[in-house]
Amino acid sequence: MQHQPVTATAGPGGTRRTQAQRSTATRAALADAAIDVLTEHGWAAVTAIEVCNRAGLTRGAFHHHYDGLPALLADALRRLYATMTEPGRPPPADLPGLIDATWAAIGNPSFKAVIEAWLAMANDPALRAEIGPVVAQFSALVSPDAMPAILTSPRHRDFYLLARETMLGLALGRATSHGRPLRHERAVLAQLRAAAAELDNQG
Repeated sequence: MQHQPVTATAGPGGTRRTQAQRSTATRAALADAAIDVLTEHGWAAVTAIEVCNRAGLTRGAFHHHYDGLPALLADALRRLYATMTEPGRPPPADLPGLIDATWAAIGNPSFKAVIEAWLAMANDPALRAEIGPVVAQFSALVSPDAMPAILTSPRHRDFYLLARETMLGLALGRATSHGRPLRHERAVLAQLRAAAAELDNQG
């Protein structure tokens, strides 16, 4: 996705934007561009030059708002996490709904950015210190501990862990296939939903 350059003065209705509004817009543009590059080309492609070119901003703007790439990437991942946890979204009511909600997060094309972050920080302590707490938020999003009302028995919990790891495998397969759904993806998800419904019916 090619971002439009951030304009310094025009706001909604042609009104002049404040410095705070311009700063917010600049940070958002850089963060969005970083996620786009991560998703499309992987961790190695994320450089200050590439992100600034994608956002239509200067290197000076980048360095004014962030101490370096790890700080930008941490902010970008926080913003991505916020889009996956929007308030007002109805929570799942049963195990099949939980499977669907988990896949809505893990199967999101932008989730590739999280996968890239996991892999990159595994061997980089400095990077892990910056983005580790943010990545942990994503882990908590799909943790069984966050769904006690649905995962009411060890069998439900064990099944969900199996389903989650299966969906992570599908997401990794997508990540290595340029974001394209895998041929067997629909069949695997259907099997997970059917097994979840059967387990719920058994009580």
